[in-house]
Amino acid sequence: MKTDISESFINKNRIDLIKKICGNKTGQELEKAVANAFSDVVNSLDDKTYKLINFISKLDNINKFTDETLPSYSLKNKKVHIIKTEKDLNDAVLKLENSKILGFDTEQKPIFEKGVPPSKIAIIQMCDDKDCYLFQVHLIRNIKPLLNILTNRNIIKVGIGLNGDTSALYTEFKIRPKCCIDFGSLFKAKMSYPNDIGAKKSVLLFLNENLQKSKRVSRSNWENNKLTDTQIRYASEDASCVYDVFCSMLIDYPFLVEILPTWFQEKYNHNYYEKLLREF
Repeated sequence: MKTDISESFINKNRIDLIKKICGNKTGQELEKAVANAFSDVVNSLDDKTYKLINFISKLDNINKFTDETLPSYSLKNKKVHIIKTEKDLNDAVLKLENSKILGFDTEQKPIFEKGVPPSKIAIIQMCDDKDCYLFQVHLIRNIKPLLNILTNRNIIKVGIGLNGDTSALYTEFKIRPKCCIDFGSLFKAKMSYPNDIGAKKSVLLFLNENLQKSKRVSRSNWENNKLTDTQIRYASEDASCVYDVFCSMLIDYPFLVEILPTWFQEKYNHNYYEKLLREF
């Protein structure tokens, strides 16, 4: 993904206004002069500042790029576990309790009629570096051990567009997840990007891969006792990709830890995640 980093720092609308008022030639000469001056400054920057400016430019221009020719995103070596019994849930929780970072998402059966309350949560997805768990919570009587993972302050839960998930969790289970990072809204809140970034754009930006998203699958019946292969893939990739993009951000752009919550920064600065990121 190549970008002209000057585009994020030169006001094209004002250049166009100058062309309109003062003539196209004058505008072009001014535009060239500003771009050359910017290039001279960029060439003198240290590596950290250059990488930051380059990242800002990639972020600002993300909607100009297509991922159609890129390799498809995949779970790679992660193993998918379908959890539909209390025993399997408890066994999975024992493993998840040792995690430091988890990709997190939920799925609900869609409602297509106006005025009808939203469905209850059907699936809670959690993913670490080796495993992706799809908990079919609508089939399990006691999911309190799983909810304890969501309220555990020692485990970071990273998701995209978490407002709906956290609202549904409070409505249904009266819990508020702790230590959550909404990756989708991070750059809007901290880097003046105008919009939230979805999973597909996040994968393109950080992994340079194509996350295939299907509206048909997203709107399918997540309360099916037996999930289809396409549902399993969709739900697994939703949790896995945000784990992967978050770890990739910390590895490729470590200075971006400054835009993360202070409670995360403190552990990061004490090398709490060093081994996890080294093995990623």
